[in-house]
Amino acid sequence: MGRSAVIALILAYAAMVTLMSSCDGVADPASKGNFLGDSVIDDGGGGGRSDIDPGQLYTVTKIVEASSDITTWTNSDLPFNTTRRQLGTIATDSQWPFEFTYTFPTNNYSLTDAHLMLVTSRDSSDTEAIFVDGVFTGRPPGNNVSSSSPYVTDRMYSCVGACTAGTNPPAGTVPNTFYLDWALSHYKVNTQNTFDLQIENLLTGTSHTTTSLLQDGNFKVVSGDDAFVQTDTATASRPLLFLTGSTYSVSALTCTTSPTYKLLNTYIHNDGNSIGSSAFSGSVLTPFQSTSSTYTTFRSVEFYFDPRLPTLASYDLLNITKAEITLQLRRASTSATAIVVNGIGIDQDGFDRTSATTEVESWSEDTAVRSAYNTLINAIPATNTVQAVTINLITLLGADTVKQLLLQGKLNIALAGPIARVTAANNTSARTYGVQVTGPELILEGNYAAEICEVPDNPSSPLNGGSSGPAICSGAGADTAFPTFTSIQAINVTSNSATIQWLTNEPSSTQVGYGLLNPGSLTTLVPALTTFHSVTITGLQPYKYYQYNVRSTDECGNSGISATKTFRTLR
Repeated sequence: MGRSAVIALILAYAAMVTLMSSCDGVADPASKGNFLGDSVIDDGGGGGRSDIDPGQLYTVTKIVEASSDITTWTNSDLPFNTTRRQLGTIATDSQWPFEFTYTFPTNNYSLTDAHLMLVTSRDSSDTEAIFVDGVFTGRPPGNNVSSSSPYVTDRMYSCVGACTAGTNPPAGTVPNTFYLDWALSHYKVNTQNTFDLQIENLLTGTSHTTTSLLQDGNFKVVSGDDAFVQTDTATASRPLLFLTGSTYSVSALTCTTSPTYKLLNTYIHNDGNSIGSSAFSGSVLTPFQSTSSTYTTFRSVEFYFDPRLPTLASYDLLNITKAEITLQLRRASTSATAIVVNGIGIDQDGFDRTSATTEVESWSEDTAVRSAYNTLINAIPATNTVQAVTINLITLLGADTVKQLLLQGKLNIALAGPIARVTAANNTSARTYGVQVTGPELILEGNYAAEICEVPDNPSSPLNGGSSGPAICSGAGADTAFPTFTSIQAINVTSNSATIQWLTNEPSSTQVGYGLLNPGSLTTLVPALTTFHSVTITGLQPYKYYQYNVRSTDECGNSGISATKTFRTLR
């Protein structure tokens, strides 16, 4: 989104805010997000740069490619007792070890996010497991777990069948099955996908933090059972470790562009609308409900996908080449129909737009778009028979719009009219181990690269604690000025959380004000005096504009509150 578009969006939002009422405590429709644009609206670093700029925080990315094996480990060192395989070898009842070696910045760096990305698949046995730097999680077959490995420090798995002697998790251990649960809720079975695993989720239940495991510059991973790990230099689908963090500098960073990597995923649908508010009034059904219910009057069917895109500081280097929804549906009559994708409506002539709610933020009047949608619908016989349909989102909306919609975190689809009868095997709430839910799928392909920037060596950086002399709070030269703020920004914005970080010119406390209509809610005050401040806000509503400001008090009791800024949560 260009600068002028962003400014226009902010001004339009400000105008809407003046019309909103908060007396009922419910977010008004005007506070929802817009269908296009970055999630961070106006989080600039410090109001511009100059020769006297005190410096600012920058987001930096490191991408590390995996080696083909953990060569320093013997077979008895590995966490599984199954056959050891090289990356790219397709097999069952095996294990695929690999490791990442890199330089972790020694100072002037704060790790904010870390992802493990590997191309793999899962079968219908629901017995996959993964080992990451000592932490062993998942649902391995009990007889596949090694009791001899000296490197398993945390057994957080749930054995399928009896655990073998010496491999039982400690009493009271709550199993961490994230690896399987993630695949169950996102990816099609027996299909190669790029699993995007946040390392923090693989450590749940342990005393480890992401930073504590990664800061030594070596990260070992072993995938086990039937989850083979693909590697293909030609398509750049090797395992990757994504490290995202913040650094401090008074001048622009030195950056290069990473190699290009492949994006290839097939997602399975979830029922409903991710923001909890339907695109149409009247009867709103899930795909499975619509299949078992005969079309008699106007209705809509809603479902959504949860696509994961690589975490990049700039998405200019992300290219979406294919975005198709495959589904089976029935067309009951030749009456006009409509489709809504993340608030963008496309309809046929004669469709009653008054049936839409305020969640439909715009209707396309583009002749080419409407023609493409008509061609798609008219190819479906109006005989109420099952028809396989492919919805090409790039053809309908354009590649750039599709990318912007995907970056909202969810892809909500609503079909209305006599096509609102979509085939699905079951409601997705019934999705459990051993029960595969079929229905609409999203096929996503593309490629991406990242801007890789160097972390400046700076032992006195605010991220290392900074440096300052003793405060003078009384008498001549007493400090009576409140802290000044620079580099206020919202990072790691999700559908229900965001991290706010900033710098102050002197050690001071940390607190954030935030809210839908004004920054009236306060995070817990952190009294420790620092010059680098970071607060994660949780419990937010999806796809809403939030206003926020930052608040700091120095050692002498001088308090400052920043100007109000805005971010938008994801869907």
